[in-house]
Amino acid sequence: MTERIEFLSNKEVQNEDGVMVPQDNVVVFSCWAEVLNTPIREFKDATTKVGNRKESPNFAIKFEPQRLIDSTWKVRWRGSVYEIIGIDEDFDKRDLTKLECKAVNAK
Repeated sequence: MTERIEFLSNKEVQNEDGVMVPQDNVVVFSCWAEVLNTPIREFKDATTKVGNRKESPNFAIKFEPQRLIDSTWKVRWRGSVYEIIGIDEDFDKRDLTKLECKAVNAK
């Protein structure tokens, strides 16, 4: 695992006046991840026939049953934010959890 990623959530936090206000992209936790290779045919845009792995990266992280990943969270990797569009948790072997992501501003 060579890349550090952060999991982000939208939740309410207390401001200096003691009032709960919504805040975007609050860091829930971070962990080490591996960026998985994706075959060209799986991430290529059908209209332009061009793919960009940075728009739809797939990550593998250590299986962590005490921290189940919420599908409403986002992932921050190398300064960019990605929404989680798929989670594959290996409850059988308890080895890795795979995350399929897509850039928040990607079309």
